[in-house]
Amino acid sequence: MRFPNPLISVGFSPDCSTRVIGASNGTLYIGRRKVKDSESTELVDFCGFHPVEESQRRVLRPSYFRYFQRGQNEKPSEWDYLIKKPKKIKVAEHDKLLKKFMHKEALLAALNRKNPENVVAVMEELVARKKLLRCVSNLETEELGLLLRFLQRYSTMPRFSRFLMGLTKKVVEMRAEDIKSSDELRGYIRNLKRDVEEEIRVQQTLQQIQGIVSPLLKIAARR
Repeated sequence: MRFPNPLISVGFSPDCSTRVIGASNGTLYIGRRKVKDSESTELVDFCGFHPVEESQRRVLRPSYFRYFQRGQNEKPSEWDYLIKKPKKIKVAEHDKLLKKFMHKEALLAALNRKNPENVVAVMEELVARKKLLRCVSNLETEELGLLLRFLQRYSTMPRFSRFLMGLTKKVVEMRAEDIKSSDELRGYIRNLKRDVEEEIRVQQTLQQIQGIVSPLLKIAARR
């Protein structure tokens, strides 16, 4: 017998009537030898048992439940390589809204999550798209209060101060009339002003301490 590809394995049934041959390219060659009546009688007389007749199994189709359950209970052998299914990355709500170009909704979703890193990241993305100031101008009074509360809390933090202080100035200039007409919004501005003044005093004190310590360190280095 000749085959177009190299053979890897060969298997026979107990009565040698069926053979299965595997090739190197993944092809299976399955054949069944016709058994004559005289040969089957000889097998019974010689071996003492009748040839095994394999029942024809029903072909599994995609419409059968067993088609999807096949191989579920099989356990991997020692040399099998398991391919794990990659974990699905959960996309945040503000990222989904940014993909849909819903800029105002994305900003509000980030503000409601109260995660300053995510809020600043969304704001920087809106700056890159040139939509941040438009979103600020379209905010309602309650939404503006949510933004001012965030700015009052995180504008003086060193990590975000350079970006948020500039944004705070723009927000106050754009929504000055709305801030004057609301006691709640004026309260946020007063708190923000107090925090900024306190931060300035702290920075001035640190500079004074640095001015005292720097000459001492230079004198100590000379010795």
